[in-house]
Amino acid sequence: MNKGAKGILRLRNNRLGYYLLIPATLLILAINIYPLVRGISLGFMQYSTRRIRAARFNGIDNFIQILTKDKEFYSTLGFSFVYALGVVFISYILGMCFALLLNRDIKFRGFFRAMILIPWVIPPVVASTNFSWLLNDQLGFINLTLRQWGFIEKPILFFADPVLARLTVCLTGAWKSFPFMTITLLSGMQGIPDTLYESASIDGAGFFRSFRHITIPMLMPVTVISTVLMFIWTFNNFENIYLLTHGGPANATFVLPILSYYTAFYRSQLGYASAISTIMLAVLLLMALLYMRLLQKNK
Repeated sequence: MNKGAKGILRLRNNRLGYYLLIPATLLILAINIYPLVRGISLGFMQYSTRRIRAARFNGIDNFIQILTKDKEFYSTLGFSFVYALGVVFISYILGMCFALLLNRDIKFRGFFRAMILIPWVIPPVVASTNFSWLLNDQLGFINLTLRQWGFIEKPILFFADPVLARLTVCLTGAWKSFPFMTITLLSGMQGIPDTLYESASIDGAGFFRSFRHITIPMLMPVTVISTVLMFIWTFNNFENIYLLTHGGPANATFVLPILSYYTAFYRSQLGYASAISTIMLAVLLLMALLYMRLLQKNK
């Protein structure tokens, strides 16, 4: 068979593959694209679930009100960034510590590498239920243990105090996310040549100097990409905070996904909630663009 016949046969096979993808593509478009377009369009409407027939187009009024008059939106946006940055920072510190440990030649290293993934694979509902039991102010394991040992006289209000509630959701979010950071940093460490550490050791560099001048610079591409990616995931996270605090106490742990949810289903302002979600989508798109730029830069 000559080259021309092989090219025609390859083209026909490719066309067949594309034809077979059409049903799945249409299904994906129907499931994902239509809700996205519908949600954005609702942001330009005055739409209440209590008065559906009175729904009308109001242009960018929802966005103007959110950006100029809604103080709750800005406080929620601020905590959304604090929550995402806090989870990423704590996850990075924990991930780096465990990655350094698991990169060493220790016994049962493969077993520990597998066990480190447990928080990552546990369903959010199970993890949140366990934390609710552990941190309960009356019957929680932590409060009961601390009171029995005499460390505290009154229970610690992990979910009732606004400051503690914010710290608690950040710590639980980091517990759920740090295995991802551990694995990515560990994979980056596997790519660092041992000769660099050997040369540094010959020159008299200890662990900390080698870590500062070799490990950190060599891990910078992995660090940038993994932190930006985790920030996007955390900023868009809903279940961790909702299952633990429902946004309380007194809306202290509201993040944008929860604010949009409450505005739509508890306050019946579906158009206003869609506008909040659209703004959140714009923020995530900016972060995704940053991620793509960093990904191309580090290739």
